[in-house]
Amino acid sequence: MAEVLKSDSKADSGIDGTLSTPTLLMTMTDISPDLDSANYPFHREPEIPVVVPPTGAHGIGPYSPETAATIKVPPKPPHIEQLFYVPKPPPSAISPQRLPGIDPESTATLIRTLSHNHITWHIFFNYKHFHNHAPHHLLAIWSLGASGPVIEGAYATHCVYQRPALESPGHITSDNLHKHLNDERYYSAYLKFFTAELLKRGLPECLEEYVLSPPANFTRDGEEQPAMLSRFAMGVLHPFIHTGYGAEFGLTGVSAEGLAMTAVHASNSGLVDRTWFPDVVSEPDVKGSTRSALTILSLIACDPRFSNIKRIDAGNVLNEGIKRFGATIREYVEMWKFDISSEAGLADAVEELSWVNSLIYGVGGYLSDQRFKADFFLMHLLTSSLFLPSLLAHVSKYSSRRLLLLTYFNTCLLYYVSRGRPRPDIRAFYEGTEHLLHKVPGTHESPASGTLPNPSSDLARTPNTWLPLIQSAVVHPNEHLCKAQRTLAHYSALYGSRPKGWAVELSRPEGRSLTAAQLAREDEAEEKVGLKELDGTVFLRIAMLTQNRLGWMREGEPENRWDFDGFYAADGA
Repeated sequence: MAEVLKSDSKADSGIDGTLSTPTLLMTMTDISPDLDSANYPFHREPEIPVVVPPTGAHGIGPYSPETAATIKVPPKPPHIEQLFYVPKPPPSAISPQRLPGIDPESTATLIRTLSHNHITWHIFFNYKHFHNHAPHHLLAIWSLGASGPVIEGAYATHCVYQRPALESPGHITSDNLHKHLNDERYYSAYLKFFTAELLKRGLPECLEEYVLSPPANFTRDGEEQPAMLSRFAMGVLHPFIHTGYGAEFGLTGVSAEGLAMTAVHASNSGLVDRTWFPDVVSEPDVKGSTRSALTILSLIACDPRFSNIKRIDAGNVLNEGIKRFGATIREYVEMWKFDISSEAGLADAVEELSWVNSLIYGVGGYLSDQRFKADFFLMHLLTSSLFLPSLLAHVSKYSSRRLLLLTYFNTCLLYYVSRGRPRPDIRAFYEGTEHLLHKVPGTHESPASGTLPNPSSDLARTPNTWLPLIQSAVVHPNEHLCKAQRTLAHYSALYGSRPKGWAVELSRPEGRSLTAAQLAREDEAEEKVGLKELDGTVFLRIAMLTQNRLGWMREGEPENRWDFDGFYAADGA
């Protein structure tokens, strides 16, 4: 599998963005005919019913090597070198930084594989709209210092189950931009449209006009609404994530894929409130009389209205969550006011959401010292938060920043509640994970005499637990693990120095107009989840639990999978 992509040595010698002509040693006809492509790869949820459209539906027959061979593939873009090139520096001081290990070979391999993916594959790899994750995987491990062969091997794991790209039935222009939304036949047409727009105008203008503006979301009464911001956050935030990769690495081709993915996604009008848009609300006030996002999470975690949530089908989590809980969650979201008029205020808002999603996934998933549930959906809340600073760096209007943050927070809280609302117990979490801080699996040589702090200490063998964690994540074949560990490592670098007690001070600014009963309710909720115990070691603890759950493959353990069953009330409860 590591040899799926082989390119000629001449093309390998440069990193100028030139696309080589790869030979796919494992072609579509090499796939076993009994492989159920709609449920591959196997760490996906197996219980969702597979619905393969009949021949001709959406212009595509049921997926098979024979059908794939008949599909007209879009031509190679004449400007591919303008879409994929050496990634640009991070756009924000709080965007993730790249680790040592990047070299000409790894960068050339990255450009070649991203280019091949862009031309060859559809954005959905099955008919349930599961997303092509190849660019996420490749960019994540490249930024963590992966070598060229590791990047090539990672891409090979994706090539065996992708659906081929197909030529759209027609073109997309500014005149019919909203006519073919949520129609995957038009992915390549939207890709061409957004590529041209990005090359001409850049990502900031395109995000504003095609995602965040009122015309991108609302038309005249009675007409079907374009709802592009809703689409941007649907699908467990994958359009947000994909476009976020383009924003972080400055890659026009990846940004175009993300915007085109947005256009062919479904929408839900209940996800984004009309009053959040700048044509309705005036410029927001700065932070002053408000609750923090962490306090809001504590309140939701203790709200009896969300107790004993019945199971929601994994294929309908967000839509059903909006139906059941949308109005109540929106009330909570609107308690969160924040200062987006300065870079410092924006960084504070991003930090709060980073902690919130880390707690939802990591501390919420901690059931006991013997059990950690690495929920597949809640993990995406964590990994998506990594792209907030990079996307916001491309949004200049204060009102649009506010709109994006409110929509993102609303989406995350809806997923949290709709997956069963696991209540974080920070005290129990810390008590049960203390032993994880400086021990990793694998064999270790005995440190020599004089090694600091002393040869018999765990710290002499593992002075920085993040280093073996990252090493193991880079070569693990699961494309989500490297993304999760990259996110947690970045948060540890940014926020690792936070001491216990800092979180409860976020909601204590002067001038708050809350009643004594409201303040008492806040204090009770924060006490129940143990918010004052929270400190900067939480990210390493979550990373260790995640690696233990998925498997230390580099160290000899077998591969394990994410959890899909949620945190729902037992039947009959």
